[in-house]
Amino acid sequence: MTETMLGAGGDLVLRLPEEVRRETLQYRGAVERFGRGEMSPVAFKAHRVTMGLYEQRVTGRFMVRIRLGAGRVTPDQLVRIADLAERHGSGLVHATTREDLQIHDLPLENTPDVVEGLLAAGLSPRGGGGNTVRNVTACPRAGVCPAEVFDVAPCAIAVAEHQLQAPSSYNLPRKFKVAFSGCGRDCAFASVSDVGFFARLGAGGAAGFSVWAGGGLGNRPRTAVRVEEFIRREEIFAVTEAVKRLFDGHGDRANRHQARLRFVLDRVGEAGFVRLYREERARVEAEGLPGRVPALGGDPPGVPASVPAGDRDRIARDLWPERDPGRVTVRVRGTFGHFRHDDLRAIAGAAAADGRGPLRATPDQALLVTGVPRNRVAGLLAALGRPADGADAGADIVTCTGAETCKLGLCLSRNLAGAIDAEVRRRGVRVPADGPVIRISGCPNSCGQHLSGDIGFEGRARRVGDRLVPCYEVLAGAVIREGQARLGERLGVVPARRIPALVAEALAAGGGRETTAKLVAESATIPDPAPDELCRDLGVDVPFSLAGRGPGECGAGVMDVIRMDLAEARAQLKSAEGSPGPGANEALYRATVAAARSLLVAFGAEPRTDREIFDAFRTRLIEPGWVGGEALSLSAAAVEWRMGDRPGLADLLEPAKILVARVEALFASLDASLKFRIPPVTAAPGGQADGTPSRSIDLRGVACPMNFVKAKVALEGVATGEVLEILLDDGEPVQNVPASFTEQGQEVLGVKPGDGHWRVAVRRVR
Repeated sequence: MTETMLGAGGDLVLRLPEEVRRETLQYRGAVERFGRGEMSPVAFKAHRVTMGLYEQRVTGRFMVRIRLGAGRVTPDQLVRIADLAERHGSGLVHATTREDLQIHDLPLENTPDVVEGLLAAGLSPRGGGGNTVRNVTACPRAGVCPAEVFDVAPCAIAVAEHQLQAPSSYNLPRKFKVAFSGCGRDCAFASVSDVGFFARLGAGGAAGFSVWAGGGLGNRPRTAVRVEEFIRREEIFAVTEAVKRLFDGHGDRANRHQARLRFVLDRVGEAGFVRLYREERARVEAEGLPGRVPALGGDPPGVPASVPAGDRDRIARDLWPERDPGRVTVRVRGTFGHFRHDDLRAIAGAAAADGRGPLRATPDQALLVTGVPRNRVAGLLAALGRPADGADAGADIVTCTGAETCKLGLCLSRNLAGAIDAEVRRRGVRVPADGPVIRISGCPNSCGQHLSGDIGFEGRARRVGDRLVPCYEVLAGAVIREGQARLGERLGVVPARRIPALVAEALAAGGGRETTAKLVAESATIPDPAPDELCRDLGVDVPFSLAGRGPGECGAGVMDVIRMDLAEARAQLKSAEGSPGPGANEALYRATVAAARSLLVAFGAEPRTDREIFDAFRTRLIEPGWVGGEALSLSAAAVEWRMGDRPGLADLLEPAKILVARVEALFASLDASLKFRIPPVTAAPGGQADGTPSRSIDLRGVACPMNFVKAKVALEGVATGEVLEILLDDGEPVQNVPASFTEQGQEVLGVKPGDGHWRVAVRRVR
């Protein structure tokens, strides 16, 4: 069993498994190897992203995301985070909608000190990014909320501890999010998580959960579907493991834009999804749970019957009642998700003096101090520079960091939040204590959870004539409750500069959907040419542009490493063809090494020297027949040339092309479990009984994408199980057509060179 770490008042906080401690301490070595040129940029990115470190919009500046189990952080830990932010970064800490904290603006050379400094306080960013099991969240008021069925935080922390120790939690098709809600109000957003648990009481008052899965925001968002009506509390480990294995086995690793669990649900349908889950659950039950399983203890108590229903609602904007009628929960908000280091120290001091247990990071980017005696609330708030009655006047806004720091950000979302708040205050609009909540994302990726807001904004860029205009798509009417969840309705796109006035008018009218829709329609039109005012984002005086925007790093992992090696192999082949002579020998050697190395990561192998690469290539790919026997001669010749025992490699250009093409075909065929979907080259080609294709089509001279369209039509003309042979040109045709067929579920049997072209054999599967 794992131990647990107790905060003040006896509340649990996440205790790091030994595996996480060991892997966290290995990070410094990776930074040093990268600095010496012993680790490629892509391989290092795959390592650091799973360690929760992302490069920001400014090249060379990084952010570290700190996991907080169920959002819990002790006052001492919060002081350590503040110290590290001041010493190594800009002094700013960002609170996320996944109950994490982020330290920003770190030079790479400082990140090992930050990571190890966190570890000394019992914290780690391990699994804070990449294709991993992310932070396991819970209702931020778990354990003190009068409305909860029971305290779900120990369950969230135990699941996090169990999953953190598993190697399979760090190489999934994409990120995987788990949430625990203490009642149907769904303060933890279980309805839109990969796995969501809702507290329930079963027969005899036993504590348990209903379980929902397959939800998520961002690209093609959707709410989750129910996979269990009731499970006992101790079953949470098996259920989480089963859904994770479903995702691991059926998620799309080749296309990161369709890799989340919700795409599996869309692909197989609700009934098929539940069937797959039950199959995985049965396997888990039969095999037993891996690793050390934390103890949960006895059943927690339910809600005391003595708490009147009317006392369960907010006292004020930033105050809530607790189970103990003499105590109150105090919410402390930063500046649209940002806290300065000195503010964090003050909050930690207040929590230690007047609160009970650890602080809680919330999905609305605040910190909660729980267990504050009612007679101490006003003094605590005043000491922190907040309204003493907890009734702050402005709008309730949640926002991502946006284009200020994020590479994917389109718009300056925090600037929009500030402009909305200022306009609401300027007009004296009275916002009710219980809403509405405004959620802003600077791009479609939904880090600000705009799809779940009463009013939501999604950053967009629109071209009007020859000018770019920063805009936001406006959404309204989301409902996040168990069994009733629905995402916000898209109402239209409005220039960023018009949003603050729109929101102030909508809130003044009560924030209803119809009023908001009318205001959106009135504000959406952009004249051509677009005026200068609309072509500047909020808070800046320069024309709007997408400069500095680049590829995101959330999906960094195995597939990125393979793509890097294949890109190098192709580039070296091109160089060998264009530079005959001594330079061609080096290029062919490098192409051979890159091709041999590319797929080894799928087998869990990470050889460092060229000789180790060729040895692993022989045992993993040549001997099992995944590549042809000529690859053995090619790799041997490459080693001989490097050792000075062979005069040149120019005669091996064609074998090198064959090897690279075969490796690319194998890569395109990788399934969700990193297994090849095409047979070894030693296998029979299939199709007709005599092994010959049933039909052939010559597409030489036909460019992409028409070559694939014609090939697809031709494949539809053969029976299921038969084989179509396609003649394709070198370059994009042979790179794209086989990959497109594989993506559509057809079976690419082989890619072989012809006389100046390529022959691709495809078996019709569907």
